[in-house]
Amino acid sequence: MSAVLAIASLTVREAVRRRLVAAFALISVVLAGASGWGFYRLSHGTAFTSGETDLALPQAVVLFMFMLSFVVALSASAIASLAVSGEIDSGVLQAVVARPVRRGDVLLGKWLGMAGLLAAYTAIVSGLEAGVVYWASGFVAPDPAASAAFVFGEGVVLLTLVLLLSTRLSALAAGVIGVALFGMAWLAGVAGSLATAFNIRAMHTVSEISQYVLPTDGLWHGAMYYLEPTSFVAQQLAQSPVAGGDPFLALAPPSWQYLAWAGIWILLVLVLGLASFQRREL
Repeated sequence: MSAVLAIASLTVREAVRRRLVAAFALISVVLAGASGWGFYRLSHGTAFTSGETDLALPQAVVLFMFMLSFVVALSASAIASLAVSGEIDSGVLQAVVARPVRRGDVLLGKWLGMAGLLAAYTAIVSGLEAGVVYWASGFVAPDPAASAAFVFGEGVVLLTLVLLLSTRLSALAAGVIGVALFGMAWLAGVAGSLATAFNIRAMHTVSEISQYVLPTDGLWHGAMYYLEPTSFVAQQLAQSPVAGGDPFLALAPPSWQYLAWAGIWILLVLVLGLASFQRREL
């Protein structure tokens, strides 16, 4: 366990050395500034009535959180893609595994360090975003902490997948494939929402399967659910009979069975990554 924690600490320090932490901080400031300006204009402008503003604020919060979830996914893919292939190419990993350190400890330590970085970034930027939105507009989401936890879950899913890919593919290939699969999973979720609205059973089935193959979109729906007040959801459904097909509207949180599967999925992919790394020639 001490070896795992040591590798995790080294992974965090390496991220600081490569200025990844500085890049995350800069992105956070830009997001906070843009959202503060946008929400202030939305809530204090004269172009909307109070009813329209009350309806627009939750939608705007969801859109900003979607942008944050995409940034988290990109960050997870970027740091995980370099974890194995990048260090093999540079010769760093050969020096590490030549010591009395098991390969499994190396990979687990890297995963733990990167997950810690992702957790810290998601918590800080989500808290900053919630504070800025409240300051600019007075709007408070039902449970921003739960929403941030689901966004972090998305990031961990993609982090674990790209780490597995990095044990076999180049850093560039692993990162590109990870982001592409993330985008495909989200598009499958959008298709599922449309299928629900227009009762297209086959498309809905494909969307359901995709949420289990790569559970990022299912977790994203959980993030949305805890940002949208009940009154907002009810108003949306009352205004349009096909509002349930809106890809940015979540009518219910993910079931505990689905959350259990997401946890099992992460564990299975991590085990596959460990097995693949054990068999990788350095």
